[in-house]
Amino acid sequence: MSSEYLQRSRAVAALILTSQQLFKAVTALVRRHDLTESQYNALRILRGAAKREEELTQAELAQRLIASRANTTWILDKLEARDMIRRKGHTDRRKNLVEITPTGQKLLAKIDPEFEQLLGTILAGVSTSELTEMLGIIGKFHFD
Repeated sequence: MSSEYLQRSRAVAALILTSQQLFKAVTALVRRHDLTESQYNALRILRGAAKREEELTQAELAQRLIASRANTTWILDKLEARDMIRRKGHTDRRKNLVEITPTGQKLLAKIDPEFEQLLGTILAGVSTSELTEMLGIIGKFHFD
């Protein structure tokens, strides 16, 4: 095994471990608000779309969530039952336009300071320039 292989292997292992720890921390935070991580992501995507005055179909949301259309339907059913999102009708539910409701906006506004504090704690030792560098490095990853 080459030293390059060993270094790459260690880097990937560290990324996986860090990713798992981040996922656990975010999941714990959103669970305190009776959300799954996927539901939280859906709300954040829809809030961003609303700010940009962009309309999203359920299928487009599924792509942004990197989720199957069936799983996205389940996520949205749960959020809709809590009046956090609204679907604008279509006979094919995957083609419905989806938007965040004021209830969903309020919940995100409640979570935002907690999420900001979590990120501040986790990334306390990382400078802005290091975050920029990290994003640049991650942007170089190639997947087939």
